[in-house]
Amino acid sequence: MKKSILSLSLIAVGTLFASSAMAQYTVQVGGAYVDPNSSAGTATGALTPLGAISLTVKPQTTLFFSIAREINDQWDLQLALGLPPTHDVALKVTNASALPNSVATQDGVIISKVRQVAPTLFANYKFGDAGGKFRPFVGGGINYTQFDKTESTPANDAINGGPTNIKLSDSWGLAWQAGAVYKFDKQWSMSGTYSTAQVQSVITTNTLGIERKVDISFRPSVFIVALGYSF
Repeated sequence: MKKSILSLSLIAVGTLFASSAMAQYTVQVGGAYVDPNSSAGTATGALTPLGAISLTVKPQTTLFFSIAREINDQWDLQLALGLPPTHDVALKVTNASALPNSVATQDGVIISKVRQVAPTLFANYKFGDAGGKFRPFVGGGINYTQFDKTESTPANDAINGGPTNIKLSDSWGLAWQAGAVYKFDKQWSMSGTYSTAQVQSVITTNTLGIERKVDISFRPSVFIVALGYSF
C-alpha cells in the first residue's frame, strides 16, 4: 500500500511538472486542523451484541504542505500533502443494556490510534485578475486515503478479551476545497483554505482469531492556513 501512495504522488508530481519550464509553481507550508466527522455503524462479529458498540474518531492538527503548478491566469493544479496525522479513536456505546457492565462503562475511552495518509490532487479555479493581491478560489479533485500504523490500546485489548490487531481498508473519493490567497509580492503569499473529501472504509479487528467489523465513513473538515512561495 505504501507503494500505491508513492506511485500516486509520483504521478501527480509528474503531471505538475510535465509542461513548460516557464510555468509558475507555488509551494505552501502551514498548519492544518483535521476534524474527521466520522460516521460509523455498529460492530458485527462473533460474541458481539448487535447494535451495541460503535466508535468515533477524534480531531487532530498537523503540518500541511503542497505544490501547485499554474496552468493559466485562472487555473492551477495542486498536490496537497502533509505530515500524516494520528487520530485517537474512542469507543461509543450505543446499547449499554446489551453489554457487560465492565464494557458499558467504557463509553468514550480511547480504544485505538490510527494514522491516515491522504494525498489529494486538486484543480483550482481562481477568481479575479492575475495581478490582484486578493484572490478567492474553489477546487475539485480526487483523494486517496490509506490508514496505517494502527495501534490497539490496553483498554481496547481488555474490552475485546485479548491482544487485538486492527486494519482499515483504503479509500478513493472526490474532494473539494475553497479558500483565498493574499499576495504580499510576486513571490510570497498567505492562504486560508477549507477542504473536504469522500472517505469510506471498513475497520476489521482480530482478537485471538475472532474478527469484528465496523463500516465507517468520513466527511472531514480540514482548515488550513499556509505560507506560499512562488517561483
